[in-house]
Amino acid sequence: MERLPRYRLLALGGLLAALSPTLGSAQATPVTAQTISASRTAAPLVLSGTFTARQRSDLSPAVPGLVQTLQVDVGDTVAAGDVLIRLDTELAQLQLDRLRAAQTEAEALRDEAQRQAEQAKLLAQSGDLSASLAQTRLAEAATANARLASREAEAREQAARVERHVLRAPYAGVITGRYTDAGEWAVPGTPVLELVDLASLRLDVQVPQARFADITADTRVSVRTPALPGQMLDATVQATVPVSDPTARTLQVRLSVDNSRRQLLPGMSAQAEFAVQSEAERVLAPRDALVRRPDGAYGVWVVTQRDGELRVSVRRVQTGRTVGGDVEIRDGLSPGDRVVVRGNEGLSDGQAVRIVDRIGQSKP
Repeated sequence: MERLPRYRLLALGGLLAALSPTLGSAQATPVTAQTISASRTAAPLVLSGTFTARQRSDLSPAVPGLVQTLQVDVGDTVAAGDVLIRLDTELAQLQLDRLRAAQTEAEALRDEAQRQAEQAKLLAQSGDLSASLAQTRLAEAATANARLASREAEAREQAARVERHVLRAPYAGVITGRYTDAGEWAVPGTPVLELVDLASLRLDVQVPQARFADITADTRVSVRTPALPGQMLDATVQATVPVSDPTARTLQVRLSVDNSRRQLLPGMSAQAEFAVQSEAERVLAPRDALVRRPDGAYGVWVVTQRDGELRVSVRRVQTGRTVGGDVEIRDGLSPGDRVVVRGNEGLSDGQAVRIVDRIGQSKP
């Protein structure tokens, strides 16, 4: 067998030495890694509740009367001040006409009494009328003024009573109940319509005592409901009620939810997710980085650089709560550690790796 000259062997050895880093890199296992960070975001607090209307009213007329016309029906949207029901005003209007006639009569008597009082005053000054009689005329004029004021008040009262034969919407909303019809007798205190303000609904949830202090007016809240699958609604903390329920050991938080599109109705169930903040920073790792160990505990593969190469070593961790797509790491990792999140199934301790992105491209 022909042997290669020595100078060719030296050249081949130099070529292999030059290619060895590239070959080693090609043999390293490709993995995707992520750097560990710390956050003050705690595990989201998810609580259930029921939507209630900000305003709901059982409407009844202010005066008794026969329902003459019904202007609305169930499902109608009304604005504040819209006429809902008109009662028959015939008798009330006749009474108002009588009182206004009495007011006109009282005005005429007042005018005559004032004229006589002025005349008596002049005659008393000239000595043609006694002072006592002049005083009587002045008293009669004052009485006529008082009588007129009484008639005016009676007329205004009756006019207000006539006006109350019209039932108007106290605020904008939707008619959700109708309990009368034209020709029926309506009385104060007995509901004839139900009005609900759907523009702004409230969601009341009961918060455990231990988490109540974590919720403030600035806490971000997202709401989901089975009525709108796949949608997340923004909500704001409207009020916190610092009175504990002794049986459930909970406190109430009231949320305001925009319902301008009328998609939600009172009585619907919902879940509120509070993005509460923790006082101390928490170390968070992606859930994909966790690997179940034979003893049932969790571990992660940590990437470190040794002698110019990237190698992995397994590290046991103690986990806490789940925060979105991350898991709280209570022990075993520190911010800045780089852990394998993809390609960690068949690794061995000390194995060489190369970092690639999720589509397989190498990363520094």
